[in-house]
Amino acid sequence: MTIQQLIISEVAHQPEPLLRELWHYLKFLKSTSDETTPVSQPVIRKGYGSVPGIVLADDFDSPLAEFADYRP
Repeated sequence: MTIQQLIISEVAHQPEPLLRELWHYLKFLKSTSDETTPVSQPVIRKGYGSVPGIVLADDFDSPLAEFADYRP
């Protein structure tokens, strides 16, 4: 069964007030969608530390001297 057939079979059993709401919603969807506008692809980010020009220190994970008083 296609999606159109599924929708038609489901709509056939609905009461009048619900059909009216569905019609308004379909009008809203048609007014907000512009089929001539291409859908933009999402931006794929490479992850943490992938910003150009940022270099992490070799001792990045080593304890900081500023917190020496708080270490056991």
